[in-house]
Amino acid sequence: MTDMTRSQKRHLRELADQCYEIEMSKALEELYENFKKWENKEISTWALNEKIHQHHNGKALDMYKTYEQLNDPIISVAQAIKKGILQIEDVHVSCRPPLKSLIEFYASNKQSG
Repeated sequence: MTDMTRSQKRHLRELADQCYEIEMSKALEELYENFKKWENKEISTWALNEKIHQHHNGKALDMYKTYEQLNDPIISVAQAIKKGILQIEDVHVSCRPPLKSLIEFYASNKQSG
């Protein structure tokens, strides 16, 4: 995140944090549905345990890598835009140029893969 002002860096970090929370909330809502199924005896204890394991080692781990381990809000925000969690219009105009090439890269990979 070189060549960016302190306020631009802060803005991107705040957006990345918001996206992380939105994405994690959605994943936890899905996991919560499995807790309700377990409570209603629709799935076994072991099935619920497997769902928890899948959440932790799957979605939660992927999000951790994207939002925490990379520690690069430009990448995190670009990926959030790719996933539809965030719109480019949500990003301050001054912060859009560094995102442009990543967004184009993600868009071209989406079309080819």
